[in-house]
Amino acid sequence: MMTLQQISHAPRRGRALWWLPALMVLVAACGSTQSGVKSGRVPPPPPQNPTSENAPPGKAEVKREVSKDAKKDYEAAAEFFTSTDKAHGWNDGTCRQAADRFAQVVRAHSDVVEAQFMVGLSYHRCGMVEDAEKAYQQAVRIKPNHGASLSNLGELYYRAGKLPEARQYWDSAIKANGKLIGARINVASLELEQMRKIGNSKDATWKKLEEDARFNLSNVLGVDSDNVAAYTVYGLVYMEGWQANKNRLDLAKLLLDEAKKRNDKYAPLQNAYGLLYMHKASLNLALQAFSAAVEADPKFIEARVNVGLVTLGFRKYDTAKEMLSKVIELSPKHYDAYIGLGIALRGLKDLDGAEAMYKKAKDVDPKRGEAYYNLAVLYKDFRASKNTDLAASIGTYKQAKDYFQQFMSMAAEQADKNEAKEQVALIDKTVTQIQAFMKAQANQPPPPPTPPAGTPPAGTPPPAGTPNAQPPASPQR
Repeated sequence: MMTLQQISHAPRRGRALWWLPALMVLVAACGSTQSGVKSGRVPPPPPQNPTSENAPPGKAEVKREVSKDAKKDYEAAAEFFTSTDKAHGWNDGTCRQAADRFAQVVRAHSDVVEAQFMVGLSYHRCGMVEDAEKAYQQAVRIKPNHGASLSNLGELYYRAGKLPEARQYWDSAIKANGKLIGARINVASLELEQMRKIGNSKDATWKKLEEDARFNLSNVLGVDSDNVAAYTVYGLVYMEGWQANKNRLDLAKLLLDEAKKRNDKYAPLQNAYGLLYMHKASLNLALQAFSAAVEADPKFIEARVNVGLVTLGFRKYDTAKEMLSKVIELSPKHYDAYIGLGIALRGLKDLDGAEAMYKKAKDVDPKRGEAYYNLAVLYKDFRASKNTDLAASIGTYKQAKDYFQQFMSMAAEQADKNEAKEQVALIDKTVTQIQAFMKAQANQPPPPPTPPAGTPPAGTPPPAGTPNAQPPASPQR
């Protein structure tokens, strides 16, 4: 799952946030982001028996009896899945093959819920989220408190933007199996997002969220002391509130270092290090860490965004353009990538390209203000001010003013709205000055006609020897 964190802005005028959007960090155990379930109502998770996921409702835990044939069929399907996973050989074809093999096990042994779960996981490997959802829901119908299926359904709903439903499924998964580490890490990550939205470490809700996130992560590490994802999210939790207590950054680093001992190639860990270095104002180290995250996982969107945004601050526009273009290729509706790419193109003097990116961002989310502010700046500071046609520049300034005013009508910090208001006043002043200058030019008397070529200026005496010249006096004797 993904959490958002605003950590830095590139050099800019005043306080406006339009130069750079929030930096982002992926913290899910599953790796790179992928699109979620498209639409539709999410069914609530079934009622749970909190005693054990292996116990029927109202009864004590029982030992399952699985036939030898069922075990043999399952192991044969699992062998294909494991070998494909190890070889990183997942594609649409192999995902469907794995799913079909486990589906055959279910058809022969309808009570083997693990096989039905693996049908869903096979589809999940290739981002076939609708097929995965159907398979996981079928597993829950076979066994209502199957923790792994509940947990993965929560992930699918999270990625579809259905956060309350995701939390319901993760809570149900934890009730079904308290040792299910994926659900606990995801709940902690979701609570981390909520902490960031509150942004106040003294707030009672913030403190409660931190307490619960730490509780879940401690439980994970109690079950799996080598869980790199848990250490990574734990470190990110401690990064929050660092403005009020910088010692939290030292604690965060200790946790990230524990994760590094176990897997220093884990892309979300390197991205988390990048955020830590940003908080410490070590921009070069941050860029190295973000770049390492991209190298570890080329499809890690958040790390690519972070590399792009940091390089914008260094004015390395070519690198930013490359990174953010790839983000858009991987995620065509990534608002922040369009904004960042527009800034990179503007830095490369491609004003038309920059404008196109800002307008695409506006199409992705018309309610966000960064696109409007960037368009306003583009028109005011880069188009109007460089236009030699004064009448045309007035129209360009007015277009910039319109974008600033649209930005002021949106949800934004008051300081940024105040800056936009100042820009509007400056535009009005500039337009008034241009109009006054144009009027003064129009009221000037016309210049005197230009005499024909070779005509001497008025008042110039004719040269000697011409008809109107007097001959020189005769010498006196």
